Amino acid sequence: MMDKNATPKHEEIQKKHQLEQNEVKQVLDFLKRYGKLIGAGAVAATLAVLASHTMTANKAAKIAEADQMLFSAQTPQHLEELVNNYKSTATAPTALLTLAKTLYNQGETAQARTQYERFMTDYKKSDLLPVAVFGLAYCTEAEGRFDDAVNEFNEFLADNPNHYLKSPAVLAVARCLEQAGRTDEARITLEKFLAENAGSHWSSPAEASLQQLGK
Repeated sequence: MMDKNATPKHEEIQKKHQLEQNEVKQVLDFLKRYGKLIGAGAVAATLAVLASHTMTANKAAKIAEADQMLFSAQTPQHLEELVNNYKSTATAPTALLTLAKTLYNQGETAQARTQYERFMTDYKKSDLLPVAVFGLAYCTEAEGRFDDAVNEFNEFLADNPNHYLKSPAVLAVARCLEQAGRTDEARITLEKFLAENAGSHWSSPAEASLQQLGK
């Protein structure tokens, strides 16, 4: 169900996101990556049981069960259940990020922000923390606070220079600059990006955004 607070501005932002080729796939790539990690974690946990007997069979079973539930979860309610009931497993952080992204996609920006912030509190040492920071910047953009979003995306880039979300983050900076009325800065950002990423699959959405600036 759509958040009552969803606005045409949020819908406009969503349309602009469509210009970024494969953006949704790239943003959600962490699901596939982390899914593999979780699977590997479950195997490692089982091996640890056999090798050192430091983990009970019940705990290993719980990890496997949480892993299975993540991939069968279809609603925010299911994901919330998984996060709450399997908080001690490696699956819970991924489920929480999935919940936040799902809420964002449904236009429930305030609830998505709550879940991203929850992640930053509960899993501040997680390797997935940059994904939550990235998600919060998207929420800020959806709220129409474009200058703040520029700062947040730039902070993400400064703290995570080699992250796989680097390219969509740069394009997000340009998009937010444009929406903040800082057209010249947006153009410079896109031109620099194209110069450094010629031939990448991100060059097409960058070129489309640059052409849009010229209209």
